[in-house]
Amino acid sequence: MSKKGQRIFKSASLVTLSLIAGVMIIQLSLAIPVAGQQARPAVNSGTSDLDETIPQGAFVRVAEETQQALVYIMAEHSVDAAEMFGGRFFSPENENEDAPEIPDQVAPAQGSGFLISSSGYIVTNGHVVSRTDTSAVEVIRADSVTVRLSNEDEYPAEIVGVDIGTDLAVLKIDVGTDLPYIPLGDSDVARVGEWVMALGAPFGLTNTVSAGIVSAKGRARIGGLNGSAYQDFIQTDAAINPGNSGGPLVNLRGEVIGINTAIVSNTSQGQFSGVGFAIPINLAGKVVNQLIDHGRTIRGWLGISMNALSPALAEAYGLSLRETRGAVHVATVNEDEPADIAGIAAYDIVVGTNGVTLEDDQDFLQRIAMTPPHDTIVLDIVRIAPDASSIGLTAETTSIAVTLGERKPEIEVLAESVQQSQGIALGRNILPNRDVTPVEERFDLVLSELDRNLASELEYRASDGGIVILRAGANSPIGRVPEGTIIQKVNLRPANTIEAFSEIIDHFVPEQIAVLDLRLPTGGVFRVPIEIPE
Repeated sequence: MSKKGQRIFKSASLVTLSLIAGVMIIQLSLAIPVAGQQARPAVNSGTSDLDETIPQGAFVRVAEETQQALVYIMAEHSVDAAEMFGGRFFSPENENEDAPEIPDQVAPAQGSGFLISSSGYIVTNGHVVSRTDTSAVEVIRADSVTVRLSNEDEYPAEIVGVDIGTDLAVLKIDVGTDLPYIPLGDSDVARVGEWVMALGAPFGLTNTVSAGIVSAKGRARIGGLNGSAYQDFIQTDAAINPGNSGGPLVNLRGEVIGINTAIVSNTSQGQFSGVGFAIPINLAGKVVNQLIDHGRTIRGWLGISMNALSPALAEAYGLSLRETRGAVHVATVNEDEPADIAGIAAYDIVVGTNGVTLEDDQDFLQRIAMTPPHDTIVLDIVRIAPDASSIGLTAETTSIAVTLGERKPEIEVLAESVQQSQGIALGRNILPNRDVTPVEERFDLVLSELDRNLASELEYRASDGGIVILRAGANSPIGRVPEGTIIQKVNLRPANTIEAFSEIIDHFVPEQIAVLDLRLPTGGVFRVPIEIPE
């Protein structure tokens, strides 16, 4: 890469991303849950100079300058015939030894992208030029990739690297001459209400420009994004349609501030309805640099699973909602990995790192990922413990320094999460042949002691203790949890038998809040506050 190109990446701090070839955006449009999501409030950073009397000529100038660096990407993937047709004609019941062997099929994919250096580096979406196979724990790259420039010239492209954690890919073309590229802006100073322009090839219509504004910032947990772990989207109403993904979202200074990625749509064709998402440029730059330098991403690894600390649980702990806003709950700690070695425990609450308060769980995930392996990060912790003098809980604050490891490849992380989500179904009717106990009736539950056979069926160590929920009724304060869920503790007191569970509950009064530690049949664990019933 040229020195000029290297300066581009470093000065921008973080770089580009892209997404969505035809059918992919249709799937996304049907899968994205957005109701009730909280965007970060619009804040005047004081560093973005906005012209409140923008002339029409500004749009024309930016379009002319940026279109020269826009590219159209055509990829071809070899796909097994059975996979191509969903296995309908290739299942065991339809096997025919005399039938001719059907060769692999070619599946085309198209998308947008743009040049980020004069030497021919291009950023686009990972799924345009690759696909994931979680069963084989493999990222399968396209067999061929062709890039069409704005002057209609076409060149074969090398896939430099793919990162499924951000759905980002870097390509390289060799033209023999310097190429135009789009300068990278600073998405952190982009403001809600600011004019932006989306460039790309919607429905294959190359060199298309649309305009809108930044509608919101900080959107996360957008479903259907093929395992993209790192999300912090810019929301825009600039028109984005199938084929736009991978194209840049630019401000009226002609700088890239985001990568057009996904839409919300009510139509089966996935057409735009005014809600689009772009990955901020300041999220992707380090990834792009790493893909160019190493062909892969290198991220910090803590060795925990986590979830956001809910306001209800913070209240059950007796913690201030202001102090725990953005905090994360440690769900599990992997044995002999960095967090475990440093002394982090399950259900610790992380409120900040290096003295800086967390914004949310995505912020924490990105802080860990962007810290190099073998560096030390200090976690600001609130630790919950049982109160020795009552049935209640106590909280104490502490700081723990952790030397990070290196995160395993994202495809392995994704494959593990897919496997865990499949869960375990109880293979027999195990409802007990006995009268329901008073505590079961009170909680609208059917429970079972955890014997060795049941523990084996649930792939759970009986020595870890707990009682099994065989059925949760509609009136249970625990909610409709799946059968096979294990109650491990109540207010951090072990509930290893139905009798022990009943004795702990007897210390509470009706409508008092208790905290239950649950293990789901999927293997996931979480802590839930419940109101003690009458």
